[in-house]
Formats: sequence, structure tokens, C-alpha cells
Amino acid sequence: MQIAPFDLIAHLAEDPNHGWSIGSFGAIGEFVRDQEEPVNIVRSAGRFELTTPRGAMRIAPETPLTGIAWDSLSSDDESWGHALAFCTGRPADAPRVIAALGPDANAIRAEDRNAALFDLGVGVGAVRMCVRTHDAALVSALTMAEGRPILSLTTIMTEMLRAQPHRVLLSPAGRIEVFQPIPPPDGKSPIGPHTHLLPKLIATNRAHSSNIPLPDGLQAALTVHPRSPWRTNLGERHPFDESADAAFLGLLETYGLPQDAAVREAVRAAVRSGAAPDHADWPDSRRGRIVARIMLRRMAAAGDELARPWRALYDRIPAEAEEHG
Repeated sequence: MQIAPFDLIAHLAEDPNHGWSIGSFGAIGEFVRDQEEPVNIVRSAGRFELTTPRGAMRIAPETPLTGIAWDSLSSDDESWGHALAFCTGRPADAPRVIAALGPDANAIRAEDRNAALFDLGVGVGAVRMCVRTHDAALVSALTMAEGRPILSLTTIMTEMLRAQPHRVLLSPAGRIEVFQPIPPPDGKSPIGPHTHLLPKLIATNRAHSSNIPLPDGLQAALTVHPRSPWRTNLGERHPFDESADAAFLGLLETYGLPQDAAVREAVRAAVRSGAAPDHADWPDSRRGRIVARIMLRRMAAAGDELARPWRALYDRIPAEAEEHG
């Protein structure tokens, strides 16, 4: 039985092992927290907030959300990733230019509510990527640049590196606020909450990567990245954690796509029937092949020796070629 999306989100958000993101292709903010990190959690009717010294997240859905869960193929020939997006319909895109939004009266922390908020014009559809600042010089520069696309304004990017504004991702599901610094162009994103602004991806005007199997017309307003069976929150590999996979399988059963479920079941049945893999009816769609390969990896990770010859035949193509083919 499905529970209301807000209740599921609030339940998942209480667990620091899960990561979160709001964004569109090339413009995204991520919120994560450590097990021992100080956190202030506030829950009321229809609202859930988490605040740490490095960032904050508020869940306050403005519209009904549709959950879509999926697995993704990893490039290490063994593992996979997974995610659950809470989606809304993609509205018409706003002009992709800098726009002043006034003081951020809806900021999660009281001390940020009189800071100036500017939409950078890099999100699409239901998502906005904004910056928030008290810095007078940055406010002046952004005000003068209103109505212009930020990616053509190198002086603005330089000013933002100097002033280090907060980044604020907005969607119909809520917001993510990142307090940590913006790294230099040749630097790495800090551990913990951070943002990505990638001009080449932004220029595609897409809501998400083609590797994310959302049905046409839907856009992720909020995505949870549940605890991985293969990696820590920092991306470090560890042995397969069957309990983490089992926890996500419950979400996948409820929120996964029917066509993915059909492929998983067909692969499981074929492998366990003892059929020869070279005579199998292998999926002919890219997504179907990805799901089938992940199913073989999942069976192998659980110790199913029958999956070995199937993997030897079908799980050989580099993941990058399958994902982007």
C-alpha cells in the first residue's frame, strides 16, 4: 500500500544515510548530512525541515507528487545505483535570464530572510536555481544583469566566486539551500551539501539526463538517493549490503515502472529455469537491456551461481556505451 508522498519523504529524510537533490540537467543542488552532524528537524502539517551548519532542506509540496523509482547501471562491471524521484508535470520554461526575486522571505533560517534572492535562469520547467546574498557588490552586479543570461557573463561568475552566496534550489516540492562555498573552476565540490552548474548540460534545455527513465511529461521536483548497497555517502566502495538493497526493492516494487518490473521478472524466470543464455529473448530496447543487466548483477551479488553464464554473455558491454547508446 502506497503512503502519501509527503509522509514517505519525511520518513526517508529522518535517515542521514539518504541523500537528496533538486535540479534540472546541469543545474542541481544536493543535500546530505553526516550521522553525527548537528541537525535541527522541524515537522508540522505539510512541512518538514532539516537544517545543518552546511545546508538545509524544506519539503512543503505545493502540488500532488508522483513517485518514480529506478535502478541505474554502474561502470564497474558489478554494481548499480538507484533513486526515487517525486515528480510533477513540467510546466512551460521561464525566460532563462537573471531575475531578481526580492528578499528571500521563505528562507529556512530567520537570519537569511532579508537577503536578496536572484534566479540565475539556468533551471528548466519546475526548477529554479537561485543565489541568496547580503553582499552589496554582488546584489548590484546581479541587479544590473537582470534580463540577461548568466552563462554569457563571466564577470558575474567571478563576483559569485568572490562573494560566495548561498545557493537555493526551488521546486514545487520545496527547497534545498547550500551554505558551503562554491569551489573554483579547477576545484572539487565540498563534501556535504553542494551545487553543480554545468553550462554544456544546461544548454540542452533538458529536465534530466536521458539515463533517467521518467515518463514523458514528468519532471523530478525532488529526488531521494537512498542508502546504496555498494557505496558510502562519500562514494567509497564497500562489500554488497543486501539489507540496503532490500530496503530499496520495497520502494522499487511500489514506485518502479511496470515495464522495468516485467523485464526483471522475465530475466529472473529465465535464469532460474536453467535455459541456455544464448537462446534467451534478450530485451531489444536500451532501457530493457540496462534493467536486465542490473537484474543479473543483483542475482550474482546475492550469490545466485546460475546468473554467472548469463553475465558472461550479456553483461560485457561497457556501462557507458549502454547508458548513452
